[in-house]
Amino acid sequence: MKRILVLNPPSSDKTINRDMAGGLGYSAGAGVVLPPIDLLNVVTTLKKKNKVYFVDAIAEKIDDLSYFVDFIKSKKIEIVISGLALPTVSEDTEFAKKLMDNIPGLRVIFKTGINYKQILERVLKDSGAELIIFGECDLTIEEFLSGKRRTGCVYWNGKKIELAPMTIEDRIKNLDELPLSAREETKIDRYRYVLLPGVVTTMQTSRGCPYPCGFYCPYPLVQGKTWRAMSNERVIKELKVISKLGIKSVLFRDATFTLDNKRTEELCNLIIKNKLKIRWWCETRINVLTPELLKIMKRAGCLGINVGIETLDQELIIYQGKPGVTLESIQKIRAVAKEVGVRLHFLMIIGLPDDNLKTMSNTFDYLVRLNPESVGFSTITPYPGTEMFADAMKEGLIQDFDWNKFNGNISNMRTKYLSSFDMIVLRKMLLGTAFIMKQPPIISVPAVIVIKIILKIWKTVRRE
Repeated sequence: MKRILVLNPPSSDKTINRDMAGGLGYSAGAGVVLPPIDLLNVVTTLKKKNKVYFVDAIAEKIDDLSYFVDFIKSKKIEIVISGLALPTVSEDTEFAKKLMDNIPGLRVIFKTGINYKQILERVLKDSGAELIIFGECDLTIEEFLSGKRRTGCVYWNGKKIELAPMTIEDRIKNLDELPLSAREETKIDRYRYVLLPGVVTTMQTSRGCPYPCGFYCPYPLVQGKTWRAMSNERVIKELKVISKLGIKSVLFRDATFTLDNKRTEELCNLIIKNKLKIRWWCETRINVLTPELLKIMKRAGCLGINVGIETLDQELIIYQGKPGVTLESIQKIRAVAKEVGVRLHFLMIIGLPDDNLKTMSNTFDYLVRLNPESVGFSTITPYPGTEMFADAMKEGLIQDFDWNKFNGNISNMRTKYLSSFDMIVLRKMLLGTAFIMKQPPIISVPAVIVIKIILKIWKTVRRE
């Protein structure tokens, strides 16, 4: 029996959630602290044969290295399995090295969604860790610890570092086999999501996404393009466990929760049938939502949906933002959602490859017309391993290779038509527009006009 600590390590950025963005990490902003479900799955699997401890340093607000050194020594821990994310890669690397410097013989293994060779090799060299797992190890973590499995990881092989790609066979085909996440090992009351009330947990009922926006989106990169889903019976089983823990709010972390409308409808019916009094939120695309589905989702406890919109320019959304989505379909679903009482949180991206001041102006206009309940704005991030990253490297568009700034909110590249500074200004203006939309009409109309004037001035200054 091994003594193991599974750790979500500390970070100076308290808004980072390491298992967002497919496991690459994302700054979700104030009011969002989510349990690292990928690590908690590992905890459940390891508990069958080992003495396992879990600490979420971000949720528990523990920053002191000495705390962890004392904890590891007092519990006689032999192995630390640590989270690793792109925006915290330097901190995570340094923290692991300090642990090993203070505790000779300690084995450190990273679990991450990053699968970019140059980054992983550097982390392994600088930290002194023995292994970095980027493949799905929910069920096979023991094989990685024993050395029996060496695919989907980077490891020391004698004198050199080896990267063994993840194969199709390494992906879990039947998600019903996934362990129930060890939420009972966490400080349950520490987790919050700004769009849901009270204590929140997360759940992932499917993996993978087949849509072409994967050229910039990290989910297909990490989880694959083949959509794999749990059976509804397996989902209900975990929701019952969640309810017994006293948790009433659930954020479903599927990239496209309603991809299969029939499955979603059946799940909603089962939630109602089992009298599960949960409030939930999910993420999906406009073109896999229907009026009928929205109505039953509402009856089953759905309070809102994160919908990937990206842009509200008529042409750009069709061929680059969200292929398969149109402004008309957005408007239709927006109207139905408002009628049935399901909130829509629009997810927007500033800096798509063909974004320019005209497309951004169109986005301002249509955003005001649609008036969603809430909006989230990200600047385009060229995640290492995506097609966008390869294209940006080829064209010399990336201006800052500080991986700690790849958090979705900092501009680290330019595009054909926008500089990184343009994107910073535009993001602030969009945030201003979102705020204005929530003010009384007598304020909002003139203010929107002012923003459009500022945009025209900005365009003139740039001589476009």
